[in-house]
Amino acid sequence: MKNLIRNILSLVLFSAIAVLASCSDDDDNKAVVCNQVKSYITQHYPGAIIRDAEYSRGYFEVEIYHDARIKDVYFDDSDNWVATKWDVSIADLPAAVVTSLTENFPEYRIDDVDYVVTPERETYYVELERGNYERAVYITADGTILTE
Repeated sequence: MKNLIRNILSLVLFSAIAVLASCSDDDDNKAVVCNQVKSYITQHYPGAIIRDAEYSRGYFEVEIYHDARIKDVYFDDSDNWVATKWDVSIADLPAAVVTSLTENFPEYRIDDVDYVVTPERETYYVELERGNYERAVYITADGTILTE
C-alpha cells in the first residue's frame, strides 16, 4: 500500500513538473520560447519565482516574484526583453518626483505608481486623478517629466 501511494505521489509530482516546465500543451515551439525567457529571468532576476505567463497586448508577459515584490517582465515575439514594471508605494517616491508632480499638476492627486525599466531608461509611470479626470505621466527619478 505504501508503494502504491508513493507511486501515485511521484506520478502527480512528475505531472505537475511537466505542466510547469512548458507554457502551453498545444504549441511545441512554446517550450523553446519559455526556456529562453526563463534563462533571461534567471540571469537578470536571480532567485525569482515565475508565478504566471501569458500573451497580453502583443507581448509575452511573465509575472515573477523577486526581491519581495511582484514584477511583470515583458518580451516581444522574438523573445527579446522589452520592459519590467512593478508597483511602487506613493510613500516611496523620490522627493524630486513628488515636487515635480505637485508643481506641474497641482490640482491632481497621485492615484497609482509603477516603476518601469526599459533598455532605454528607468522611469515612474504615475497615474494622476482630479475628480473624474485622469492623466498619466512618465517621470524620471530626478523629476523630469517625459510624457503627458
